[in-house]
This record gives sequence, structure tokens and C-alpha cells, in this order.
Amino acid sequence: MACVTERGRRLRETRDFVRLMNGSNRCNGRVEVYQGGHWKKVCSSDWTKEDANVVCREISCGSPLSQTIPSHFGEAHNLNGVKTHYSKPIRLVNGTNRCSGRVEVYHQGQWGTVCDDRWGMQEAAVTCREMNCGNALSVKYKAFFGGGRDQVWLDDIECTGHEKTIADCPHRGFGEHDCDHSEDAGVVCSESVRLMNGTDSCSGRVEVLHDDHWGRICNNNWGNREAAIVTLRAFSSRCSGNVSSISQCGLQEHSGSCRGVSVSCQGSPTVRLVNGTDRCSGRVEVLHDGQWGTVCDDEWDIKDAQVVCRAMDCGTAQTAKSGAFFGEGQGDIWLDDVNCFGNETSLQHCKRPSFGENNCGHSEDAGVICSATIRLINGTDECSGRVELHHGGHWASASSVNWGMNEAAVVCREMNCGDPVKVLGSYGAGGEQRGYQVSCSGRETSLTLCSLREYPSGSRIQEAAVQCSGEM
Repeated sequence: MACVTERGRRLRETRDFVRLMNGSNRCNGRVEVYQGGHWKKVCSSDWTKEDANVVCREISCGSPLSQTIPSHFGEAHNLNGVKTHYSKPIRLVNGTNRCSGRVEVYHQGQWGTVCDDRWGMQEAAVTCREMNCGNALSVKYKAFFGGGRDQVWLDDIECTGHEKTIADCPHRGFGEHDCDHSEDAGVVCSESVRLMNGTDSCSGRVEVLHDDHWGRICNNNWGNREAAIVTLRAFSSRCSGNVSSISQCGLQEHSGSCRGVSVSCQGSPTVRLVNGTDRCSGRVEVLHDGQWGTVCDDEWDIKDAQVVCRAMDCGTAQTAKSGAFFGEGQGDIWLDDVNCFGNETSLQHCKRPSFGENNCGHSEDAGVICSATIRLINGTDECSGRVELHHGGHWASASSVNWGMNEAAVVCREMNCGDPVKVLGSYGAGGEQRGYQVSCSGRETSLTLCSLREYPSGSRIQEAAVQCSGEM
């Protein structure tokens, strides 16, 4: 492509992100972009005048030069190709490595910061992925990595976590904000390891960044030592001694068949339940900036409670409590007007105002009561689904063998879901290779008080399901 410059304009090239190769001057040549640690050619199949406009503007080279005969600037034989999807360049500044720091985006020839209003883990996940930096570990507020200069480009960003770039997320508009640089947002990413397709940020298939490529770890030599450190191409790994990163272990490229390893880490708790009758009931408190604080009960409902119960590994939400039911907390009120869909893995991922933004007192502290030892999976509501019980330190399915109205009655009673309507249904397979045959008289207060017989590990069982009336 070729650009025509305006007379007197000073040419500047953002070499970090786009370059023109093999041209006769700085404003024409083969287009290459820097993505994921590598320069890549841009495919011509979907190249448009709008894309050319963006490139010429980005390198301060005016507008594209109209041509009847396309110019040819040579082939890029050793470069992977990318389809054009223009995004604002992004960088992390003042961190301890390339994958931590103050978030800055490039717009209209100038770097600017991001305000920490509504800044959370979903936004951090998009940033880390865009930087090819693995998983988001933490979000930082209040200019943790120092205040930036000049522009604050973005404010009130609200990502789902699946966007390709931070600029794709809804926001006020570039330059529209009510912040200063004391509110600059930051992130810390995992840099050299990531967990893919897990149920939360602390579980999934293990992949490592090695020689600028992400590759899975084969399970040939995988053990507890390697898993403890983690808390396409494939690699065999061997960890020994006192190492703190999987990248410090011995990694050898694996050319044969490879079954990737997965890991599930305990993680660090960011939510707790206080003053309840057991570990699965109480006043909801969340950890932020190293301090525990409460949640206001404005808009608090069963969907929000469901997220808390799941995060606590406490089964299904039975009741959302308001009005400081479990007593008033102290200190900060961190969250207010929480509005969850119910499938989030953390309250922080729900739609909400910023941490500390509230109009409440501790007389409005929110609480929950979770089922603790029983949960219903894949149902149409909180009172139907496949039955799983917590016993012996793990969740396991209830078998459909000898499953009847007595067992279903105990489940519905324990779930505060009225009477059983159906004892079988199609709620999906759990895939568990362990489970229990359950026998109840129908008068027990908990399914764990019934007679339980564990099936041998590796057995294939058909899971029991229930549908309750939902009427108390």
C-alpha cells in the first residue's frame, strides 16, 4: 500500500505495532503488524480502503494513495498471516515484567491511561489476553503502578471477558471520563503460564509460553510438584528444587502423541460467610485491597446468592438474606447494587458499581444460606436438576438405582423447594466416575443422613434427578 502525506506534516511511525516493508519510502510498503510477540503479514483477501486509512493515519502518513494498478512490495515467506481487525495498541507500564503494569492504550497518536472506575477481572482478562500474557492474576487500582501523563483515554469500561481487545468493550468513549491519574488502572498477568477451559480462574488445561509460543504440557512426567508451581506445540516438563515458575522447570519439546494435563488449584478466597450456623451460611464479605468488607442488600436476590454459594463450594443457594440478618459487619461496605446473572464465578464479575461506591449502612448487610451438602445441576430453576451431594470432602452424583419419592422428598425438603413432582428427568450427564446409591426413609433432614453406598472408582453410573414444586 502507499500513502500520500500532507505537506509540512512530520512523519512519525509507531514501529511497535505496524510497519511498512520493502517500500521506496516510509509511507509505502507491505503491511505488517506486531501481534503476540511476532511480526505478521496482513492478508489481502479482506483488505479494505478503511483498513488502509487506519494504517496511514496511525503512522502519520496522510491518506491512502488511489491506484489503478496495485503495488507489489514482495512476499513475506516466513510470517504467519492475520486477518484485518484493527484495534488500539495497548501496553503495560512500570510493572515488574512485561505482563504487569499500568494499562495504557494508543489513540490519535498518543498514549493514555485507563480509569479504574468499574475496572475488574473481566477487563483484566481481556487485557492479559490482548498482551499475550496468560491469565489475569489481579487488578490494581488508584495508580498502583504510578500515575500516567497526558490523556485518560478510557473510563467505565465494562467487558464480558471474551472481547478480543480492551477497546472492543463498552466504554464512555475515548477521552470521555471524570477521572485523574490518581485513578489509573493496572493489571498483573501470569506471563508464562495459563489455564484454559477451566471452571474458574484456578483450574483448566495447563499451557506454557516457551520460545514465544503457547504449548500444552504432556502428562508424561506431570506430578504434584509441577502442579504446585502452576497454582499448538507440546512440552514435557520436569520440576526440581525450589522454583516459583513453570518456566524455570525443564521444558523439552514433545513430538509424539501428547495428552495434555489439567490442574485445579485451591486459589485464595475472596469471599467468606460470617456469623452463620455453618460454613455455608452467613453475612457475605469480600476481600478488596487487603481488607474484608460487606455487601449492601440493595438489589440483592437469589441469583447473587447463587454466585456466592458456588464460589464457596456450598452447593445451591437456598435463601438470599437482607437487613443484616446475620448481624452487622464493620469497616468498609465494598459492594452495592450487585446484579448477577447467576452463572458468574465471583461477585466481582457481576454488574455493579465500583468497590466502595454505595449509599448503605451496615444495617443493610447482605447474607446467604446455601444448601451446603447438596446441589441441583443443570435444572430449569433452583428446584430442579441432577442431584449431587457433598460427602467425604468431594462432590459426587447420586445414582438413579433405587431412586424414588422418599429420596426426592428429602432433597426437596433440604433445598426448601416444597414437595417432589418428578424423580427422573433429563438434566445432562455429570461425567463423574464416582457416586453413591442413596436409600432414605423420607423423614431425614439431609440427604447425607440417608444410607449411602459408594460405587467403586471408575464405575459408570446413571445420575438421579429431581423436580420439586418450589412451593413452601
